[in-house]
Amino acid sequence: MSIRTMSRSLKSLPKIPTVLTNVLPGDIYTTNVSEENQPNLMRTPRPVHGAVYSHVIPEKAPDPVLLAISKPACQTIDLEFNDEQEFADVFSGNKILPDTCPWSLCYAGHQFGYYAGQLGDGRAISLFETVNHNGESWEIQLKGAGRTPYSRFGDGYAVLRSSIREFLMSEHMNALGVPTTRALALIDTTRDVYREDGPREIQPESGAIVARMAPSWLRFGNFEIFYHRDDMDSVRTLADYTIEHVVKEKEEGSGNKYAQLMRSITKKTAKMIAEWQAIGFNHGVMNTDNMSVLGLTMDYGPFQIMDFYNPRYVCNHSDDTGRYAFFRQPSVGVFNLVRLSMPLFELIGAGDQVDTLVFPSKEDETREGVTDEKTLEQYRANAQTFVQNLLQDEYKEYFMDALLTKMRSKIGLKPCSEVENKSDMDDVIIPLLDWMTNHRIDYHRFYRSLSNYQITHEGEAWDEEKAITEWLDIVAENESEVEPSKAALKPWLAIYRHRLLQEKSVCADRKRQMDAVNPRFVLRNSIAQSVIDSFEKETEEEAKAVLNACLDACLNPFKDHYEDARVEEWIHSSIPDKDMRCSCSS
Repeated sequence: MSIRTMSRSLKSLPKIPTVLTNVLPGDIYTTNVSEENQPNLMRTPRPVHGAVYSHVIPEKAPDPVLLAISKPACQTIDLEFNDEQEFADVFSGNKILPDTCPWSLCYAGHQFGYYAGQLGDGRAISLFETVNHNGESWEIQLKGAGRTPYSRFGDGYAVLRSSIREFLMSEHMNALGVPTTRALALIDTTRDVYREDGPREIQPESGAIVARMAPSWLRFGNFEIFYHRDDMDSVRTLADYTIEHVVKEKEEGSGNKYAQLMRSITKKTAKMIAEWQAIGFNHGVMNTDNMSVLGLTMDYGPFQIMDFYNPRYVCNHSDDTGRYAFFRQPSVGVFNLVRLSMPLFELIGAGDQVDTLVFPSKEDETREGVTDEKTLEQYRANAQTFVQNLLQDEYKEYFMDALLTKMRSKIGLKPCSEVENKSDMDDVIIPLLDWMTNHRIDYHRFYRSLSNYQITHEGEAWDEEKAITEWLDIVAENESEVEPSKAALKPWLAIYRHRLLQEKSVCADRKRQMDAVNPRFVLRNSIAQSVIDSFEKETEEEAKAVLNACLDACLNPFKDHYEDARVEEWIHSSIPDKDMRCSCSS
């Protein structure tokens, strides 16, 4: 058991030198860049070749104010919160800590199914790496801190409304047990930011910065950009770095270290998406540049935790074709993993001969010992077979195992044999989801109330009637569906009762276990919007109080009661009829 060390100040956090920038190749044009020395190289969008990152100094933020800080995130990196102004200065990018040199990543990506070329951190700038008392590495990053070489047509900024959503949901997902990047602090500024395609009719909007953190911000797209530029040496360098410094642990199974890397990312991705499906989370923009090599939910944009269960729900107002609809997320995960695997084909397919593999080089056409094309083709064929089996068999197994585990815990079933597991999915879980789909049931209210179900000495009929009239909170998107849904639930309740009797379930124990899995508070879009609205309608102090009340609920979603009346009101309020979906504008 680890012993907690004393909390550290901001100045003592950075690990020097930074591993990523010390090991991986960087943009040669920003090696010695600063605000005084050739700042245009940091701010001007341009192609960046042969580099994983560019050094970038955040732009000065006007009048930064610390709106909120996540104490659990601070505790994760052993950071002591003791100086509000210093936090505002550092996490706005106005103050660069000694001996640190911030950077932005270069990557590509498939966006809505099509390769989009160089993308990169267009408004994200990593400040430094740190290592906590458990030896865990964390990379601290600012979103909305200004332009980088990867900003393309953007201004490098973020608006307050989207920053509030990302800050709250990042910490909420972590509290719900979903693999995610974290949010450390939310900073407001007096910067005017214009978003012509945003939801607000009045421009400009208020600018903001989110200080966020992750063990690594590497994405599938970091590999894709080198592959599409025929820079296979850089693919290998990046893969070696990822294996040694990011993924670290070895996976069981066949193949060399690159095959194990692919298996690790596949497993983590499958488990992450299974968690999404279990809690009704719709990401909205599952492009490969938004996919973490660590299987972390990242880049919160037009996301939404569904109010009413609808597998075909599309949370992104900009997704006209429904490519990233809720029910498609598992298959999109496979598509994205295929895109990741292609840069690794030769490395995977070479097997134990990988150390003899020499890629051709555009820069060095006289390179000796280059592996011939016929051998490379064989390696690609080997890898294609491996990846096909991995994604057809293992991905499905990882996904279904994780989904079943979470869904069984949500309905209060104990772990059991493989045969019983399969039966639970077919006979209990799928019929329940079908019922929710047919009647568009409030997913979260129902699951939270399901722990109230009891098996009494009064008998099945009495328990059934008690359940649908008193114990269960059944709310439908269309009020006219409530009564039909109750009648339609009765056959499932009989199945559920039989299953609980089969495992000799104890009501009190089951309720305790279920209430620790099914949140009472869920950050619905309507709640996030009410927090956003408070910054337009209330004083700054009043708005900060609303934000922090919501943050507390996000961090503690399983409480039986919240002392703040606003949280209780959010929980009990009906879902607005208004379309609360968001677009990619932020």
